[in-house]
Amino acid sequence: MEITTARAADLVTLRLAGRLDANWCQPVQDAISATIRAGEHRLRLDLAAVPYISSAGLRVLLAAYKQLRAIKGEFSLGPVSAEARSVLELAGLSMLLADLGSTAFQPASAPSAPSAAPAQHRSARATYELHTLSASAAPLTLAALGDPAGPATAVSIPPLQKPLAFGPAVFALGLGALGPDPREASARLGEFLAISGAAVFQPTDGSARPDFALCQAGFVPQGHLPLGLRGEGQFSRLARFSAADDAPAVPLSELAATALELSGAEAAALVLYAENAGLVGATLRRPLEAAPSDRFAFPQIRDWLSFTAERAHRDGTSLVVGVVARPGHKLSPWLRPLAKDVPLRGHFHAAAFPYRPIRKGRLELPATIAELFENSAPQALLHLLADQREITGAGESEFARGALWFAPISA
Repeated sequence: MEITTARAADLVTLRLAGRLDANWCQPVQDAISATIRAGEHRLRLDLAAVPYISSAGLRVLLAAYKQLRAIKGEFSLGPVSAEARSVLELAGLSMLLADLGSTAFQPASAPSAPSAAPAQHRSARATYELHTLSASAAPLTLAALGDPAGPATAVSIPPLQKPLAFGPAVFALGLGALGPDPREASARLGEFLAISGAAVFQPTDGSARPDFALCQAGFVPQGHLPLGLRGEGQFSRLARFSAADDAPAVPLSELAATALELSGAEAAALVLYAENAGLVGATLRRPLEAAPSDRFAFPQIRDWLSFTAERAHRDGTSLVVGVVARPGHKLSPWLRPLAKDVPLRGHFHAAAFPYRPIRKGRLELPATIAELFENSAPQALLHLLADQREITGAGESEFARGALWFAPISA
């Protein structure tokens, strides 16, 4: 099997020559995946020199078709050898065949109505496409919960504490747990985030994966957040970003600084849905109900926190919820320095998911969150950190491309 690549405008064609069978389906799948990961969402496979397709090969083609359709991309086959065409038609997959009689590539779905071109913004590391989602949206309101020095002592929930609701308009992150019972929640408090009716937390009871709850019909996730930040409101703007051609990825500190700059405020809330170049952070391993005050000293800190020794979850997709502010802001006690030489403070939690390409253009946050959880489940939940140790430090979290929603926080 030989695989070559050609490009015409924004259409990428992979030309295959050889049998598309079990022996070669993985290299073809890898080539398709690499093309999509590079940000290409219009893809055609030239099968003119493919004399045979097995069921394993058909599965690869159908998976690519579904993946690109899900993000409003385009996938088709053509030209196709007579032998390959017969197999496709018998298997009921003729919808993959391109209409090569037309000079225009046929879209997988009807094009949306034309709209005004989005504004552009550039930095040394990224290009941004800006969309206004709600010109009249009021600033987010945000409340700080608990004592910011809490992790150094003990964090628990009063026995009669009523649970909080994490509905569609709520934005939250910190140490928390899902479920109405305060006693049970205290014993499981861990990293927590909530956005647009989805709430995720990492239990500290030995669970390997995060737990999550979603708004469905009349159900609204409930839980406790004794330490953290919780707000309500709308995200008024969206920035679609992609790493510049000469930059390997965009660091979290730049995305946060850009959101703050474009919001025109002293503090901003942001939600990031992006393809990872690697996450750097830590996860609480044990509940903080009662513990020695020096638990975060070395070496016992390793019993309480699990750190990423290097950038983790590379080539995955993540959902990040956070707050960024200028030094001296009233939220500063709940925030930490972003990165070396960046005079801003922030607090960010990230839910890591398997790789999922992100549809281009304008995205509505609620629909995007609903689709994300409908198709996959979080693999990990991290408190993002900047590891600034000399030589051995992992640096900060970085992203290849994605969507960044942001809004100013009211004073």
